[in-house]
Amino acid sequence: MSHHHRMSQPLKGDTSLYVWIIVFNRQPIQGEFTKCLRRLDRESYNGICSLKDKGDLWRKLISRLLPVILMKGCDIPSSGFIKTTKAGKPYINTPIGDEHFGHSIAHDGSLLAMAFSRGHKNKVRWIGVDVVKVALPKNTTFNKYINSSNKLSENEQDYLKTSQMSEVQALNRLFVILTVKNSYIKALDIPLDFDLSRVDCHIQRHGNSEIYVDGKRLAGWEFRLFKSHVRMSPSDNNVFHEDGSQAGPSQYEDYQCCMTIYRGRLLDNCIFNWSEQPDDLDESVKFFRLGEMVETAKNIKSIRDEGSS
Repeated sequence: MSHHHRMSQPLKGDTSLYVWIIVFNRQPIQGEFTKCLRRLDRESYNGICSLKDKGDLWRKLISRLLPVILMKGCDIPSSGFIKTTKAGKPYINTPIGDEHFGHSIAHDGSLLAMAFSRGHKNKVRWIGVDVVKVALPKNTTFNKYINSSNKLSENEQDYLKTSQMSEVQALNRLFVILTVKNSYIKALDIPLDFDLSRVDCHIQRHGNSEIYVDGKRLAGWEFRLFKSHVRMSPSDNNVFHEDGSQAGPSQYEDYQCCMTIYRGRLLDNCIFNWSEQPDDLDESVKFFRLGEMVETAKNIKSIRDEGSS
């Protein structure tokens, strides 16, 4: 997995789907937090400062900072462009005519991802992303999780319990299903309490894949699935490890990732693009370590400095 990409922006008229993934491979320091915080607008600044949990602070900060980096790279004024929908989803309000940026944020464990695309509003409005660490909750077996999950349809539960896959394969397939559902719901800007069992995924790595919502076949959506194998160094102390644990020597974390975008009614099915190895990923998927993102942010003029100039 390469961590040395430049945080470049899509060209005007390019409606490809991109994702930036920030890897929290170490404990952030206070000086970095302060420098990044100054790059945000006053409303975002005040909202973040009111949070108490350190993990929440960094999640919110990075989720607001990445759009700033994206906009600055496109020479678009940052002040006031981040708005929030009624369902609480942040969106980029770009004052550039018909040109819009659609984006979505997700985080879990050591990763935070922003999927985005640039183009006409109707072509980039519906974008979702999800990242999930491939691990069951502590003291929970696979079958126990499947039987108790309210996120799976009956068809999905039966498939995962009765298929000929090994438990490792079934676990990976479980997180494929969950990230597909979550990215789709986030793209639609539906409240998080939506009943995910209404979405029924018939997903095959090789062969036809289909999704049904309330029994109706879904069409017009593009899904991109890939896995991330993240190495945590012996000195890591990840602020996002909510149980307070520290990564041990040569510890690796596996994540399932999915991003989706609505391509329109002319597409009479759903497209699934799979990338299972790092070499399968193209330039639309870029990973950055925390330090690289901080260095990029330091080159951005403080929004408050802009307002006083």
